[in-house]
Amino acid sequence: MLQDLDKLATRIRQVVALLQQARAESEAQAVRIQGLEEQHRRLREQAAQDQKALVQANEQLAEHEKGLQVAHLESERLRKELEDHLQDSQGRAQALAHQLERAVSERDRLRAAATGAQQQIELILERLPGAEN
Repeated sequence: MLQDLDKLATRIRQVVALLQQARAESEAQAVRIQGLEEQHRRLREQAAQDQKALVQANEQLAEHEKGLQVAHLESERLRKELEDHLQDSQGRAQALAHQLERAVSERDRLRAAATGAQQQIELILERLPGAEN
């Protein structure tokens, strides 16, 4: 019977040791779980901050795209205005070139007429009595 009690005592010591080991492992697991929960909380906070930053970046992108669209529309308006101005200027330049051609032609015609008139006057003056021959 004493032998049975010794075996029982040994068995109880083994069970107590296993319980202590299980308790130590359980506490270690609890500490690990707390660490993982803390890490999970930090990751969630980081994800929330990242999401907020992404939303802000998207808002800024939308604002920049809107600004680019406004700038593009303004540049198109200015381009059209400049093209219209260029066409007007080219039209005026062509009109002035035609006026210049007509003026040069008229000048040449008048110069030829003046030269012809001068020659006729010289002929008439040569025929006048008392003209030098």
